[in-house]
Amino acid sequence: MDRTEQISAPSPTSRSAVSHRSPAALSSSAAAPGLAETPSIGGSPSFDSDRADDRYASEVRSAGHLIVAELEAHGVQRVYLVPGESYLNVIDGLHDSTVEPIVCRQEGGVSYMAVAEGRMTGVPGIAMVTRGPGASNVMVGVHTAYQDATPMVVFVGLIPTEQRGREAFQEFDLAGWFSTTTKKVLVLDDPDKAAEVVADAMHTAVSGRPGPVVVGLPEEILVQPTAGEVLPPRAVGIPEASAGAIVELEARINAADRPVLIVGGEDWSPRAAAVIAEWSRNMGMAVLGTFRAYDGIDHAGANFTGILGFGAAPVAKRVFDDADLHVFLGCVRTDIATDGFTIGTTQPTVVVGPDPDAQGHYGRLDQHIVTTVRALARKLHETHGPHESPGESTYTVGADGSIVDPGEGDDARRESASAATGQPGAARILAAEEPQDLPEWIREARAEFQDWRIPRVPADSASTSANSAAAGSATANSMDTGIISANSGSDGYVDMDEAFVHVRELLPGDAIITYGAGNYAGWATRFLPTHSFPSALGPRNGSMGFGIPAAVAAGLVHPERTIFSIAGDGCFLMNGQELATAVQYGVNLTVVVNDNSVYGTIRGHQDRDYPGRAVGTALQNPDFAALATAYGGLGLRVERTEDFRAAFAAALAHEGLALVHCITDPAVRSARL
Repeated sequence: MDRTEQISAPSPTSRSAVSHRSPAALSSSAAAPGLAETPSIGGSPSFDSDRADDRYASEVRSAGHLIVAELEAHGVQRVYLVPGESYLNVIDGLHDSTVEPIVCRQEGGVSYMAVAEGRMTGVPGIAMVTRGPGASNVMVGVHTAYQDATPMVVFVGLIPTEQRGREAFQEFDLAGWFSTTTKKVLVLDDPDKAAEVVADAMHTAVSGRPGPVVVGLPEEILVQPTAGEVLPPRAVGIPEASAGAIVELEARINAADRPVLIVGGEDWSPRAAAVIAEWSRNMGMAVLGTFRAYDGIDHAGANFTGILGFGAAPVAKRVFDDADLHVFLGCVRTDIATDGFTIGTTQPTVVVGPDPDAQGHYGRLDQHIVTTVRALARKLHETHGPHESPGESTYTVGADGSIVDPGEGDDARRESASAATGQPGAARILAAEEPQDLPEWIREARAEFQDWRIPRVPADSASTSANSAAAGSATANSMDTGIISANSGSDGYVDMDEAFVHVRELLPGDAIITYGAGNYAGWATRFLPTHSFPSALGPRNGSMGFGIPAAVAAGLVHPERTIFSIAGDGCFLMNGQELATAVQYGVNLTVVVNDNSVYGTIRGHQDRDYPGRAVGTALQNPDFAALATAYGGLGLRVERTEDFRAAFAAALAHEGLALVHCITDPAVRSARL
């Protein structure tokens, strides 16, 4: 935690001067209209101070409405919430706002959606919840944002100030609960400081190492009038790597025989990814992705050799452990990457990232470049000359004085799609000329990794896999019933390795893939390469229930892309109710539920550590396909491997929510080696 801060309450005289207006009088006033938007980085609106002064300086509104106006000024497009009477005035401010309220079914879903939004956009994801019960439920996403270094701001409605310390209804200690897992805790005790508190929270969430900020909103403060102005977003200081630091970094790489670049974090754009990918190839480096943050660089790159963490390919571990130089970009050396601090812990190390503390880094640190991924890409662009074709846009200065990466904003979405589909765009740098002089050890590792990523299909089912596509039209006729039953020749289970042969073939290259925590996620991370950021959303802190809410947020942020969520049966039911949110807001979402009727990861630990004594891990599940239908989507139940392709194709083609419920063998909990 950076610090816990409380905005001081006004004096009793000042409070009496502002309390004469009733909540009803304030709520009858319309909320302020949205700020005029001008193009800026990341697709967010620039703050027009002249127009803001004209429209807001003399306006009297409630503190709750000013909070909403300040969120508009920061480019927030939506907030995720479960409504509560403690912050009702803020909700009222959303009525006439450009900020869209996304009403969720439980605060855990709220928090995960906010985390996903912050990860995809770089703008802090906004969660709004009420008092003790709501705050306790939102904690799971706060922990995720804190460990994953994701920008997020949580607004929590509080009891009236005068009732503090009396064990009032739903009272709790805001700082006591959240101070150890946030960057900052703020409490609004002065209506005139509403905009200031929001601007402070938004700035802290994205500065340095990103993370969550919690803002407490006492109920009576929100309805008090204020003439406070909407404030411009605070500029974020981004350190720039010096020319000397780049020279030193490249000297270290050139002196190494087996240098490895480990990429992670969330500060990526198509342009930055392309520049970093080309630079790493030219420097003769192998590239590894880090655990559940591996979508920064296109996996089609000739020197991409795997992903570290749980379920890592043996070759990825070997490349990491055999390296004689580690360069961590946007991430640090952690217990997960090092397989419990057992591999790759002693190598000379360079860390490149925005956190001057290198929080969470283990082991040697021989050079520390405090900068962001995008800023490093710009420096490399300047150092090594232009990477774009004549007439292609270059880095420019934005309206707020910051450097604008052309790979951001709406253009980034087109660049992102082009990177996956092979169309012109940032991906042209990757495809311009594949280097022929990569070291042999990288070429061999790449070939081994590519082979490992091919699903292992049993020999006796190979013909089934080959014929299932041709038989699809006949099987598709049964989709209307929602059930594909096993026949007498079936073992009654779906082979997920073979199923992912079809997922790979049918899923578009620019799909966004989401999952929660559990062994089942290994099928996605192993068999589904990603090509552009953002393309994979998973909880790096191992939090179950993340996948479905993240998929809903992905569909809202990127409605133009296919959203695919793979879920275990245990993980799904932790936040599966957010399918109702997906349907309510028209999200196109395809879900595959791997139902093996067991908490598979923990059962695996039991079998290893307490053989023959499994207890407390078995599950009796509902009919997930029927559940999806009840929510208003398409539900399909599959009990035979040969029927999976037709079901998955039908789900992808369906507009809206579609779920494929796969019955799998409880004894099979991961992909074949």
